[in-house]
Amino acid sequence: MSRRTSTNLAVVDNQSTALSPEVLQEKRQAIIARAVEVADEVLGALLEEARAGNVQAAKLIMQVAGLLQGGGPVVATQINVPQITISPEELAELERGLRERGAI
Repeated sequence: MSRRTSTNLAVVDNQSTALSPEVLQEKRQAIIARAVEVADEVLGALLEEARAGNVQAAKLIMQVAGLLQGGGPVVATQINVPQITISPEELAELERGLRERGAI
């Protein structure tokens, strides 16, 4: 069995054909779009597996989150979160709105 070393081939009618960079980009975009559509569902299933004791699922979650690098120790990561400054009055108003909606 031969091993394929190129990633820019497509098999059509049992024959390999080269794909143009444009077609490859379209295919990547289609895969990305589909992955985004099912991301919440996949993440939920992965989290359930991890909670049930599936170590591989737990490692994958930690790697994707940037908490585990190359199977090594847990490392701290910094996530850039925009800083928002609001007044105490604005905070109180936000809290009231959340309480009215039953969110807190």
